[in-house]
Amino acid sequence: MERKKDRKSIVRVILALAIFLFVIGLLTIPVRAEEQGTMPSEYSDFRDSIDDEIRDKLPEGIFSDSKEEINGAAEELINPASILNMLIDALGVGLESAAPTLAIVLGIVILSAILSSFASSVGGLSRAVEGCIRLCTFTAISGIAVRCAESLSLYFERLFSAVAGFLPLSAALYAMGGNLTVAAGTGATLGITLAVVQFFCTKTVIPVFCICLCSSMLLVFEGQGGSATGSVSGMIRKWYTTSLAFVMMILTCSLGGSTLLASKADNMAMRGAKFAASSFIPVSGGTVSSTLGTLAASVELLRGSVGVIGIVIIIMMLLPTVIELALLRGVFLIGSFCASTLGAQGEAKLLGELDSLYGYLEGIAALSAVVFIIAFGIFATVATPFG
Repeated sequence: MERKKDRKSIVRVILALAIFLFVIGLLTIPVRAEEQGTMPSEYSDFRDSIDDEIRDKLPEGIFSDSKEEINGAAEELINPASILNMLIDALGVGLESAAPTLAIVLGIVILSAILSSFASSVGGLSRAVEGCIRLCTFTAISGIAVRCAESLSLYFERLFSAVAGFLPLSAALYAMGGNLTVAAGTGATLGITLAVVQFFCTKTVIPVFCICLCSSMLLVFEGQGGSATGSVSGMIRKWYTTSLAFVMMILTCSLGGSTLLASKADNMAMRGAKFAASSFIPVSGGTVSSTLGTLAASVELLRGSVGVIGIVIIIMMLLPTVIELALLRGVFLIGSFCASTLGAQGEAKLLGELDSLYGYLEGIAALSAVVFIIAFGIFATVATPFG
């Protein structure tokens, strides 16, 4: 009997020691971060992945390694005055680009209407002259569309670079908070999401845009052929946007579901470890539990700050592109109205088609940003199992 009691006591001591070492091991990373008050090395990589033009507009505290300064910078970014200034700056840049474009479009419409009126007196060559005039109109206006496509490609490049730099940082901060399962599962899911969205936006969006733009050339000419082509172009855009939205919905559901399940698994495992520590280590167990709660609050605040910074950075990338597209749509609407008033029906159809085409680009840009904004929001709100 005494041997059995001795064995039980030895097993109990070994089990208590193992649990204690397990808890101490989990505390190693957060305790070191708490004592030094610095960010993990992955944070500097995330900062470097942000485009220089965006980085110059960020508060100085974001470039610090102090968690307190980063939190202050995040609060500064979400200040209503900062958001309003961001919107005004983006609007100012868009107006600078839209004003010359409006002058060019109106000049083209007026010149086309004048030449078309002269061409009607040429006789048998009037149809050929009008075709040449409208072809020149399409060439001039399509140059504006190509420039906007280049701007959209630059936006995609900046967005995907920032998200790719965020991936290792999210895994490191998840691990600091004890979300080891979330760090592994969410990192893989977010990586897949980034790859899929990057493929769609870089490999298919611009080609589809170019196909629809080329089909719009037929709308310069009056007749049934132009109308049929416009219907086909609109159908292509609608089906493509619907398909991309469906893919984004699946990716978002997968990201949110995997994060939720993984965080619950981490919480359950940590609750078991804390209960065992409190049971087998009566005095130290309560101290460890209190320390874990303090560390949990620190890590959650840090993740919240980084999440807010990431969301604002994505919005700073998105706003100039969306505002530029919206202003250009306004330019095309004004040009289409003026062309209809002056009797230039071919130009009116072309400008109306370009307005619809730019709406397609706006939707794609917003869809690509929303997925990653949700990812940053999930990252900022997942609770640490230490709490």
